[in-house]
Amino acid sequence: MKSRDTFAPMGPYLVTADEIPDPLNLQVRLWVNGVLKQNYNTSDMAHKIPRVIEWISSIHPLEPGDIVATGTNHRGLSAFQDGDVIEIETAGLGRLQFNVRDDLKRVWGRETRLEMQQKGLEGTTPQLEGKYAPTVRR
Repeated sequence: MKSRDTFAPMGPYLVTADEIPDPLNLQVRLWVNGVLKQNYNTSDMAHKIPRVIEWISSIHPLEPGDIVATGTNHRGLSAFQDGDVIEIETAGLGRLQFNVRDDLKRVWGRETRLEMQQKGLEGTTPQLEGKYAPTVRR
């Protein structure tokens, strides 16, 4: 899902390994419309970078300049929607801000995966409106 057209925001710049003393100890924060939704350290990643590189390189050749997108723990996030302003900051490296645009104007509930789980519900928050939303039968 990280390779969809227009969906690979990066920046505000790239750094080399020698510029990051400890990449496995960086604080990362993410805001949606100004509300802090995630605040975690890279030391808490489920899959550490050396293991990720080992796994990927076992099935795909990696070349200098390739980017490995690791993703994030989605428990504190809900679906990004048309008009949302997303900001993500890695301590000491900078902050990236981007605006979400969905020409289909789809709407999902704002419950997070964690909130769904706490209610005993499985899966993701259902789409409520817009193209592809389930129809309600009465």
